Amino acid sequence: MQFFNHYSALIVPALLFLIAVMVVKRRGGQKQQWLILGGVTLVYIAVWFGLRPVASRLVDDGGRTVLLEVQSPYCLGCVALKPAVDRLENELRGKLRVRRVDIQSDVGQKLVTEYGIEFTPTFIFFDTAGKEQWRSVGQLDAARVRATLTPR
Repeated sequence: MQFFNHYSALIVPALLFLIAVMVVKRRGGQKQQWLILGGVTLVYIAVWFGLRPVASRLVDDGGRTVLLEVQSPYCLGCVALKPAVDRLENELRGKLRVRRVDIQSDVGQKLVTEYGIEFTPTFIFFDTAGKEQWRSVGQLDAARVRATLTPR
C-alpha cells in the first residue's frame, strides 16, 4: 500500500492511459482519437509539473514553529494539497515555517524511521522548542494550524 501511496501520481495516470489506448484501438484508432489522447497526456504532464510538491531546504528555524510536510512528488494526495499548503504558508508568513521533505530522499528516509511515518502526505506540527505537538496524515488541518498559532 505504501508503494501505491507514494507513487499514485504515476500509477493512476499510467493505468488510465493504458485503458485509453485500448479503447482507442478497439474503436479503430483514428488519427483524431490519438491526437486527443496525446493532448490529454501532455496536459496532465504540464499540470503535474506545475503542481508537484518540491522538497524545501532544511535550515535551522531559530525558535520558529514548523509545519513539516513529509511528501512525495509522485503522490496524488501531495499534489492535490500543495495549493492549500502554499496558501497557508503565505498567510502565516513570519509565524510559521513550512518544511517539505521528500520521503524518497535520505533525509526523508531518516524521518520515516524516526517518526514512524507510513503514508504521504504526513504533516507534523512542531512548537518553537522543536517538540512535536500534533500530526495529521493524508490531509492538512489548516484550522488546527491557525488555532495552534493563536494565543488563547
